[in-house]
Amino acid sequence: MESFFDFYNLHKSTDDLTDSYSKTPATKKCRFCQKAYPDVLFDKIPHVIPEFFGRNSVTSNFECDECNKLFQAYETDTATMIQHYLALLNIKSKKGVPVFQSKKDQGSYSTTLNNRNLYFGTNAEDYQFDDEQKTLTVNFRTKKFRPFSVYKIFLKMGISLLTEEELNENSHYLYFLNSKEPIDNGLQIWTAHRYMFKTKYYQTPKINLYKAKQTLIDKSEFPEFVLLINFANIVIQFFMPISKRNMEEHKYEHQLRLELFPAFVLDDITRLKQIDTYYFDLMETEKVSITDKVVLHYDSRTRVNKNDKDGVTQPDC
Repeated sequence: MESFFDFYNLHKSTDDLTDSYSKTPATKKCRFCQKAYPDVLFDKIPHVIPEFFGRNSVTSNFECDECNKLFQAYETDTATMIQHYLALLNIKSKKGVPVFQSKKDQGSYSTTLNNRNLYFGTNAEDYQFDDEQKTLTVNFRTKKFRPFSVYKIFLKMGISLLTEEELNENSHYLYFLNSKEPIDNGLQIWTAHRYMFKTKYYQTPKINLYKAKQTLIDKSEFPEFVLLINFANIVIQFFMPISKRNMEEHKYEHQLRLELFPAFVLDDITRLKQIDTYYFDLMETEKVSITDKVVLHYDSRTRVNKNDKDGVTQPDC
């Protein structure tokens, strides 16, 4: 049976990056706007992996202060989209571990996640226990965020791992990154996929860029670059836009083939009763709230009270 690894090789990882931030600006050029010092400044320390994914020391010398300020706005939307993961997994970001509160209807107490404790308030529809399988399914309803901003952050992270030659060849990636609105020309793949490990945990976040061994097999076209974002026990898969090589090989009768990374093979297979994935649509420019269904596993559970509202302590992930 064919899988992702039959078609893709690991191309580059943040584990490979050794060129961390330096205060010397004289030779610096911004990878994202293509401007160089002294037309733009490089005083701020930019992170290749935004720190809301978890504290890390992966910095660069190729992001100017203007782009850094612009990306911070996009990062706010991205942090909102994944805030429930950060609170659930007790991930310390630049501002500490966030407190997550589900978007609520008027007159109801919202589900709150604080210090790894879940309090469901009056939202009984937010959770479901299965004591036979020892699972707790939780519906996390995020605050509103702009999915297109999330797309830009994921794209920026992928561009950070391309070689200079690859970026020059795929300069349209920068056009997409800097566009104010989505460009629906068939070259961008707007979905990202999330898998939650049951037993594996990344102490520090990392990103891996995979490259297709062949971008065309028979009549199947494979996106040349695929990004994996790993933090805590979460893997997010993001397909980079169609590359120049993809475009040169494209024919009308071909079909685009999207191979999902089999993250579950890195897990303890003996503990997997089912494989749960979730996908995000990142084309929307208006602010939206999404409901992310997360399945948690536990050995035992205890009921507690908080401010006279029923609560359920969080089980082990």
